[in-house]
Amino acid sequence: RWAVALGVLLGASLGSALAYEGGPVADAGSISGRVRIVGDVEPLPPQPVYKHVAECGKTVRDDRLVVGRDHTLEFAVVALDGVTKGKPLPTGPVTLRNHLCAFVPHVLSASVGQMLEIVNEDPFLHDAHAWLGQRTLFNLGIPRGRTVHHRLDDPGLIHINCNVRHTWMHAYVFVAPHPYHAVTGPGGTFALSDVPPGTYRLTVWHEMLGSQEREVTVPASGDATVEIEFPAVAPPAE
Repeated sequence: RWAVALGVLLGASLGSALAYEGGPVADAGSISGRVRIVGDVEPLPPQPVYKHVAECGKTVRDDRLVVGRDHTLEFAVVALDGVTKGKPLPTGPVTLRNHLCAFVPHVLSASVGQMLEIVNEDPFLHDAHAWLGQRTLFNLGIPRGRTVHHRLDDPGLIHINCNVRHTWMHAYVFVAPHPYHAVTGPGGTFALSDVPPGTYRLTVWHEMLGSQEREVTVPASGDATVEIEFPAVAPPAE
């Protein structure tokens, strides 16, 4: 899909970034904001479940377009572009769960070097096939009750699906070479903390709506607020 291609291009630009230097940040500021969709929004119907219906039900929520009150947009990735110095990189793992025939959460963000854990909470086998562009990063079976691990060494947008006839199951992991990234929650909000003062390019990506860029200036010891609006689009053809 074209939105996925946009994400791959975004990942390629991150891959060309200079090496990141982490350490104390003097006069650190922050960026906070909200992502919305404007215009008439057609809700996406639930996706049909074709396997393990007894455990998961006949449908699962379609997380490709999740819109809240005031048209707030969930699962949008927000990241600074080209930042090479700032707070230390996180070292803890990030977790993706197999839960009731869905990847939870649908979109994650992480930094290069973090460990991705995929936990199977369902009482049957799942598979995690991860793609970075056209390259397979890993393709691992996950028995019930088990956890698989993969170190995130490559920046970019990773697309993960399940090949065990769970064709509706998809997730994305956005991997940045720095710690200034977030995924919007149900209220469409995000926050980036401990940002060195200066002017940056802020990139916002959504699976269905594409990407936007915005210049933002972070004041010393202050907060920059941003509101991003995506125009509504027609629902995907079945």
